[in-house]
Amino acid sequence: MAARTTRITVETETLVVIRRAKAILAWCPGCLATAETITLDADSLADPATAEQLQAWLATGQLHHWHTPDGAQICVRSLLRCFDLRDV
Repeated sequence: MAARTTRITVETETLVVIRRAKAILAWCPGCLATAETITLDADSLADPATAEQLQAWLATGQLHHWHTPDGAQICVRSLLRCFDLRDV
């Protein structure tokens, strides 16, 4: 009897809740292009685990981050790329 192989594909999506973030177009020094960015304040992240993950990405340089007079800016493009890399 021949062996049967069953292939199962699971697709997942990630939802990140960021509260009180202001989205603007700005120059991202990491992308070297104009990108959508968000400004975070202390109450922006709803989940402490998400804040911990962001800190890990910042430490490795995967997440583009810089400071302006308005506050800390995060590149949305790099943030989405971090989530894509996490699921690989």
